[in-house]
Amino acid sequence: MRRANTWDFTPSYHCELQPIEGVWSVVKGEVACSDPHPNLLSVRNTLLKAFKEKISSKVIVGLLKRVLKNAKEYFESDENIQFTVDEFDAYSRSNNDHVI
Repeated sequence: MRRANTWDFTPSYHCELQPIEGVWSVVKGEVACSDPHPNLLSVRNTLLKAFKEKISSKVIVGLLKRVLKNAKEYFESDENIQFTVDEFDAYSRSNNDHVI
């Protein structure tokens, strides 16, 4: 039987618990700050450039740590949640600079 991964059970509509939302925020910010786009191809190219230049493994690890911190706060504030805090501490103590 497969052990449940922490990321398998994140509640809907809680963007602070979804790491992809942080990535998307960085990329959207780059598009918003860029010059006006004459067409969708220009928007696409700006998006791709932002992903390549702004989203590194260091950024992703930082976003994951922030999500885990938020999740840990939720778990500590709700007595009915069954996960152990040790699952979160193992990730948040990691200094690895790579995507999990």
